[in-house]
Amino acid sequence: MMKIVFALVLISATAQASFQDVKRAYDSGQYFSAARIAFNDANHAANPGDKAFAYYWVTESLVRAGLDQSALYFFLRTLQVQDRDASKKVLELAPLFIERIGPDLMRKFLTRFTKPEDYTPRARNAFYAVTAKEMLLKGDYAGTIRAASAVQSTHPLYPVALQLRATAEVMIDRGQEGLRDFAECARTADQRTEIEKGSVEADLEAAQPPQLKVRWKALKRDAARDLRARCVAGQARIYYEKGQFEQADRMYDQIPKASFVWTDTLFEHAWATYAREEYNRTLGKLVSYKSPGLQFVFNSEVDVLMAQSYLQLCLYDDAGKVIDEFMKRYGNVAKDIKVFVDTNPSDMKPYYLLGKSALVEKLHTDRMLFRFMNRFVRSPYFQSLSLSEDLVAAERAAILRIDSARPETSTGTASGFPGFLNVALNWRVKTIQLMGGIFVKNSMVDYHTNLIGDFEKMQFMKIDILGHQKAKLMAPEVATADERGRGNRIPIRRSDQYLWSFNGEFWNDEIGDYVFALDSECGKDEKKQ
Repeated sequence: MMKIVFALVLISATAQASFQDVKRAYDSGQYFSAARIAFNDANHAANPGDKAFAYYWVTESLVRAGLDQSALYFFLRTLQVQDRDASKKVLELAPLFIERIGPDLMRKFLTRFTKPEDYTPRARNAFYAVTAKEMLLKGDYAGTIRAASAVQSTHPLYPVALQLRATAEVMIDRGQEGLRDFAECARTADQRTEIEKGSVEADLEAAQPPQLKVRWKALKRDAARDLRARCVAGQARIYYEKGQFEQADRMYDQIPKASFVWTDTLFEHAWATYAREEYNRTLGKLVSYKSPGLQFVFNSEVDVLMAQSYLQLCLYDDAGKVIDEFMKRYGNVAKDIKVFVDTNPSDMKPYYLLGKSALVEKLHTDRMLFRFMNRFVRSPYFQSLSLSEDLVAAERAAILRIDSARPETSTGTASGFPGFLNVALNWRVKTIQLMGGIFVKNSMVDYHTNLIGDFEKMQFMKIDILGHQKAKLMAPEVATADERGRGNRIPIRRSDQYLWSFNGEFWNDEIGDYVFALDSECGKDEKKQ
């Protein structure tokens, strides 16, 4: 087990004896007892330096005891005291907390209370990663690139830094650099799950309960897969924006179909074929969303693009049917979202609870609101928040068990050190619900805005259809002349693609690869004449 070197020379003489008690308990593996003694020292510290070091030891001991959620409070309190020597000690745990707690809560404290020189070379990677995220959210793209570039290529946070840097590069029209970094992110994404031998994280993971270790590993594995898929999608989007649709097509093909990212980018892939005027291929990709395996997907833009593709083929009846079905399918859920947001203007807890309800619901739910929320509540970010809340409940039970196991020091969770930990965990739940609620609300508002925009597009298309139909009745020769230049390019079959007829059954290895065989109706009446 790793040993921590004490900086006793920095601690006042009156506190040294008590810190020796902390050290003895810690070295003997009695981490909860060490944390209890250090907590008592913090309450009786004579100066800020002693208090900061006491908070550090509470943090370190609780982490070793497997009580990460409780330890977070004391980690942040150590930084807030702003004793540089104590901060340097506790910041060794910064990468661990970013991994277990998430970067959003951490970055506010790390960017406010710490500087790069406060960290060891390895832990400094965590500071640069959260700084890059903070700069990106503020729109400081040059700052994002500088901070992300400082993350070492051997660190587990390196793939995340690459994604942040690539995103910033795209925002300032440095697409070639963005392509390079997205590609490197996809290549190194599995590095996100690796733990460096001899690191604090490796030492602590070895001591985790087996069940907890399995859950964290599964979440990290899923997060790495999600990151890789998003970085591949980032490359495809750059190619699309540059008008290189063939390259975009091939890049979208590299996103694994088992990924949630694939279900959200299949319609983007369809846009690439639409841009090449291969409307039958566009419709073939979009019809995949009607397969039983993808019916859980809620994406109104799929219907918009399908209607537009029918319009480009002058198949007005088919386009009209898509529009009518769209209005029936999405009308009520749009109202439900608006009512919920209007009813909860500032309290984030209802949003978090709604998101968690959607997360535990079956994927193929019949509730349209939960289908709408599938796009974001099943992300690694929200799932990690939900897992953290479950861990809080587990820690409460563990603290009660540990406290009651020693009757001579037991106080129960209503008072003493266990009582304070109970208060700290209440605070932790509030932070989870706040951050999760903000995420859910922002996602709901953003996607609802897109949904309303799609309603408007459908209305315009309906007017367009009525105009074409009226024109055909009133002056057929004018209508066909307007449509003369429209039609469908025959999709080019690549050497790695095969041609099979559709027999009415959807197969998982085929979805996303269908091609329609519709004839364009554009200018057909004129040709008959």
